[in-house]
Amino acid sequence: MQPGLPMPAPKKSVLPMLAIACFVIGAVLVGFFVWRIVVTAPHTPQPIESGRVELKEEGLTIYSSVPVLTPPCKAQDADGNDVPLKRETGSETITINGNSWYVVARSEHPVPAGVYSISCTDDETSATYAAGPKSSIVAFVLSILGAIFSFLIFAGLGIVFLIIWAVRKSRRNRPTQPGAPGNYPPPSGYPQPGYPQQPNQHFPPPPPYNPGPNPDRSQDR
Repeated sequence: MQPGLPMPAPKKSVLPMLAIACFVIGAVLVGFFVWRIVVTAPHTPQPIESGRVELKEEGLTIYSSVPVLTPPCKAQDADGNDVPLKRETGSETITINGNSWYVVARSEHPVPAGVYSISCTDDETSATYAAGPKSSIVAFVLSILGAIFSFLIFAGLGIVFLIIWAVRKSRRNRPTQPGAPGNYPPPSGYPQPGYPQQPNQHFPPPPPYNPGPNPDRSQDR
């Protein structure tokens, strides 16, 4: 870079934006699953003692206060047409306000909301029968799990992105400490940076000293 030119601005990290996106997506998904929890939450079924039940949602489900093998129930719509019922093969139970209700029958096909006439003749048990719209405990449980996992996954990802961004930022802004590795000059005997190393020249040792004849000495005359 030429002297006098301004320093280039550091590149902005995308990690904070990714963290915000994770938080937003997680909030949207949690809101959606909370709505599903409210929609699929079991509601107290209506007793059929009067013989008429008004369904505000599609589907027809018949409950009993005790388990029964064969539901002795019949249903008709507002026009007097029979509504085919099928026996519940599973063991689905809902508990509301301390009262347990066992699903004993459902309409074979989804029926629209409206008024239905239902009669149950049971001389073998003391069961109390009630009816309500189509409900599924599985959908209710899945909605709860979806809300929990959406929060944990996307909130966790957002926090991880923020931690990585903070660590990188702290390392980038950390000043160079005096005496840090790499700031010491090379010891004596090593070539200085930027200068070529001189070849190691070897010279022969000097010959031994041998004085010549001295006329001032008597032994040399």
